[in-house]
Amino acid sequence: MKAKRMLSLLLTAALMLSMMTPAFAAAAQTELPLASQTQMEETNEAVSIRLQATGKLVYGSPFELSVVTRPADVQYIGVVLGVKGEAKGYVTLVLSDKLRTLLKMIPLPRKMSKTPDQVEEFNVYAYVKQLIDGNDVSVLLSVADEVVKVMDALKFYIPTLKDVSMGLKLSLEMIRRYLPEGVFSRIYLDEQPVDSGRYIAGAVALQSGDLNTAGVAMFRIKPKTEGVRLYWAEELPAVTLAEAEAHNTGALLESDGVVANDAKVTYTYKKKGLLSSKSTEFPTEPGTYTQTAQATGNYSCEKITRTIVIY
Repeated sequence: MKAKRMLSLLLTAALMLSMMTPAFAAAAQTELPLASQTQMEETNEAVSIRLQATGKLVYGSPFELSVVTRPADVQYIGVVLGVKGEAKGYVTLVLSDKLRTLLKMIPLPRKMSKTPDQVEEFNVYAYVKQLIDGNDVSVLLSVADEVVKVMDALKFYIPTLKDVSMGLKLSLEMIRRYLPEGVFSRIYLDEQPVDSGRYIAGAVALQSGDLNTAGVAMFRIKPKTEGVRLYWAEELPAVTLAEAEAHNTGALLESDGVVANDAKVTYTYKKKGLLSSKSTEFPTEPGTYTQTAQATGNYSCEKITRTIVIY
């Protein structure tokens, strides 16, 4: 039912877009200044698209990814996908300012909102965002496929739709190509990536004749290292296996003086003696062990080790 409502709303938006494009094109936007890192650029005679990052691409640091086009009034659809690390499975669609503004101009009954008592006006953009934010990518793929089919059927009557349809097709192809099937995913609309890891980003212009103006780039958000340290939650005296259960045998990760509850720490245990191997499980038999803790995920620092005795 939600898919049908979204389909009808997107079609309404597309029809309005076909009528309002000339008015939007007259209002060129100011190009953003050159960023500290430029990750992607593909050009042809008419249009250029590039993805740029301002600030340090480090977990927890303020930064912003944006799409810059020349001319500044080019409409586009961008996709950012997390493919490795903590970012894996993250997807966000990035709309051009004009397309986003258009969707916000189409009001909807407030009762369609998850929070109908909100003060802000409810519109198509807010509805689409609440429909897909945090959901699995399959939700977008199933709904968008239907939208593309209908747009293809109508493009002979409303030529502008063929550009939106083609842009959406290319975005979906990119998601399918780089996001493995079955991976846990979460999709958002116009959200900034946060988690550390590797990302793939791409954008396609929706201007008629410029659909070949697209590019794909890879970038990485690094784990936080400054102000990060690991330390043992408790001293662990020589104990029996039963007594060990009463102790916190793990480590805590501190970031800027505050324990990071979202931190991921891995452990290895190696028993003293020849031919002993490492294990990731806490010891289950008596012996002397070297315990090692290492930060993973969004944080990185020196690993710590200690000797524990189980008798």
